Amino acid sequence: MAEPGRKSRARRWGVAIAVNAAAALVAALAFSAWQRAQTPERAAAGSQPGDVERVDDVGYLPKANTELRGGPIVNGQRVYDVIYTIGPDHFRVVPKASDTPDACVLLFGDSFTFGDGVKDSETYAAQIVTQSGGRVAAQNFAMSGWGPHQFLSGVQSGRFQKAVRCKPTDAYFLMIPELVWRTAGFTNPWDTNGPRYRLDSSGHPVRAGVLGDLDPYNWRRWIGLRTISKGDAKQLAIAVIAEAMAELKRRYPGIRTNIVLYRVASWTNVDFTVDDLVQLEYDLHQAGLTPIPLEAIIPNYRFAMQDYVVHPADSHPNARAHRRIAQFILREIQDER
Repeated sequence: MAEPGRKSRARRWGVAIAVNAAAALVAALAFSAWQRAQTPERAAAGSQPGDVERVDDVGYLPKANTELRGGPIVNGQRVYDVIYTIGPDHFRVVPKASDTPDACVLLFGDSFTFGDGVKDSETYAAQIVTQSGGRVAAQNFAMSGWGPHQFLSGVQSGRFQKAVRCKPTDAYFLMIPELVWRTAGFTNPWDTNGPRYRLDSSGHPVRAGVLGDLDPYNWRRWIGLRTISKGDAKQLAIAVIAEAMAELKRRYPGIRTNIVLYRVASWTNVDFTVDDLVQLEYDLHQAGLTPIPLEAIIPNYRFAMQDYVVHPADSHPNARAHRRIAQFILREIQDER
């Protein structure tokens, strides 16, 4: 029989272990809350320009043949009020090009490509057509709040291909750093119906429900961490983009695919350091997705950002920035001929 003193010591040790375990759990939860505070989530209302409908492949789309009004509200006031015209294919309209264009560019991305804050005629999709005199056609397959997962899902489902009105020669995916997190559903609470992808044992992205599905087996959430690490989120996003580009090449042999890394000044909101961004560029290159840096398009952006954004409180590119992007793409297309 154990001595009473030994039993008492055992109980004290048990209580101490339980208290320390509880303290560790509380600390982990507090750390998780702090991390989330360092990575603010973008509100759905600021990412979608208007009325949308749920769809199975890409999660949501604007309603066809509609005019939407949009603009963020800052300090109780709308900073701009823009009309977005949506065509019968559910995508933002662009001017009609020649019936026999010299090139056809497919543009993918989120609100930066969709054109939050600029008129229909001012998006870089529209500017590609007008600046080329209709000799280069462009189609805007972007939507505010989207990420790489919508890019891949829309290609896999054939949604984009059904809307193509010319023979594609070039494709551009414009990426802001936040899209790394959006692919995993971490900073896009409006996107619960968006497609979820996971990497299989070979690192290949496979569809796994939607982002709003419960994920009870994610051990990270149970100890108060982000649902996905920064490294895993980056790996997933790169794999999804690479697969989308590969699928485009399978469907359109000879198409030239490009990725633009648009490093907006607010990139620190996504908890990326300068070293993280350099590593992201390197990893994209290693995956065969050599990114075009923003500095190649707007060399002085870093030092004159306010000249290229729609509002001091909104870092979406303004009409001037869209013109510069269009000019760059047209030069690239010309150089490839």
